[in-house]
Amino acid sequence: MPNKPAHDPTYGYDPETRTVRVDQHDLARLLLMFRTLMRQQQPGKWKHMRDFDLSFERLADAVDASSQIRYGKRWDGPDLRMRCTTTEPVYTWPKGAPYDRRATFTWNVPGYGSHATEDDQVHPDSVSTSLCGFSWGFDDKPRLVGGLPDCPECRREVQLGAERPRGAW
Repeated sequence: MPNKPAHDPTYGYDPETRTVRVDQHDLARLLLMFRTLMRQQQPGKWKHMRDFDLSFERLADAVDASSQIRYGKRWDGPDLRMRCTTTEPVYTWPKGAPYDRRATFTWNVPGYGSHATEDDQVHPDSVSTSLCGFSWGFDDKPRLVGGLPDCPECRREVQLGAERPRGAW
């Protein structure tokens, strides 16, 4: 049996996919520390879904996905401690989003999956922008569909507007 090195000399980096493998527990602790430090900043300092916030929300998505796989039926939903919330004054929130208690609409854009918007119509002379920032035009032939969007960022934004109990953690 060949000897394995005492440590991974690549530190979990896969150059082919440009991904880094990190222990789920380490990533969750990093996210919790980020949220703790972020909440200590001045009101209005961060813009939701902009700046570093988008990256940290995506990392929290990865932690939640791994927890869901790991715990299976015992998983009780996202760990909201790693997420921004609409009650934090440090954030500036966009207007007209689901957390303003406004309805959203899901659009399937051929070749790009489904995304959520606050508009229930696509106008021929304008561009539509989803909650995640993805834009499309009338020529892309979008169609209104039911249910949550495929886009994880849009789905998360829609779910931010829902009343959710905090997990048992």
